[in-house]
Amino acid sequence: MAVPQTTPFPFSADQGSTRGEARMRGPANLRVYGVLVRNETVLVAAEQVAGRDVLKFPGGGVDENETPEMALCREFGEECGLDIRISRLVHVPGTLFSPWTHTNYTPLYYQVEADGDPSVPDGESLTLSFMDMENALKSGRMAGPELFALSRVLGAVG
Repeated sequence: MAVPQTTPFPFSADQGSTRGEARMRGPANLRVYGVLVRNETVLVAAEQVAGRDVLKFPGGGVDENETPEMALCREFGEECGLDIRISRLVHVPGTLFSPWTHTNYTPLYYQVEADGDPSVPDGESLTLSFMDMENALKSGRMAGPELFALSRVLGAVG
């Protein structure tokens, strides 16, 4: 697994230290997602979120003491059985309110590369497939940040 050695971001200062110094911590509910494109198709995960059938990119939450890049590599391994290479950060929309889960989250979207075919490990409740990028954009099943990230990647590869 190729994990870039970078510093986690974005950070905020936490003044809760017992010695008065600021501690650094990431935002609550920091999420990372990878846009994997092959032959004019994009890897999407079909999932049920709050009773809705949605398309998302593989990814998930950043754990404590984990960089976003480390989390994305871990999540792709867990959800897709793939070792990825991170190409570039494509979209940082800031902290958003999810209309599906009614919670705040801070997503980061990366363009990624991987060899091999994805496979869903036992215990994961999602379906993976490569979908034509234009059809994914027009599906009505992707949230705005995913659409923007895919548009950015499409502009770079198309």
